[in-house]
Amino acid sequence: MGTVNKLLNAIDLVNKYTYNGVGLLFAPLTLIAVFEVGMRYLFNRPTIWAWDINLQLFSFIVVFGAGNTLFQGGHVIMDIFINRFSKKTRLKINLAVYVVFFFAMSLILWELTSFAWRSLLLRERVSTLFAPVVYPLKIGIFIGVSLLFLQAVSLFVRDLITYATMSKEGKRR
Repeated sequence: MGTVNKLLNAIDLVNKYTYNGVGLLFAPLTLIAVFEVGMRYLFNRPTIWAWDINLQLFSFIVVFGAGNTLFQGGHVIMDIFINRFSKKTRLKINLAVYVVFFFAMSLILWELTSFAWRSLLLRERVSTLFAPVVYPLKIGIFIGVSLLFLQAVSLFVRDLITYATMSKEGKRR
């Protein structure tokens, strides 16, 4: 069990540090937005690049923050409905939801693999006037979703261990 806990803790740490690192992108995102607003409204000289860059920066923040948000319990859940059940029933519901989540995410990751790979091979660019490369973002989306998937595995295994422990204790009584 010690090795499993180390692996689960490693997944948590990777998501936490990835989120903390990507969170630093808020500073340039904000500065670029302020710069664009100033250029547009003060000087009547909008940039051709600010929107494209901020879109990519924000996308990185969202996709790399998803795993840590899941770990912190920040995603929307039906608390009003779920809290009426016992802890054991809530665990059963969580485990069932994770099974559905894993199925859906497996399909999404399968598609994202070809999505990112094709973009990399084409050295794809955004179809705007500035035309920045987009394949790093698409690869980042794949990595971020993979981290979300791993975080869900981590939480699923923890819930499974808790459920098994509760079941053993219930049989002893």
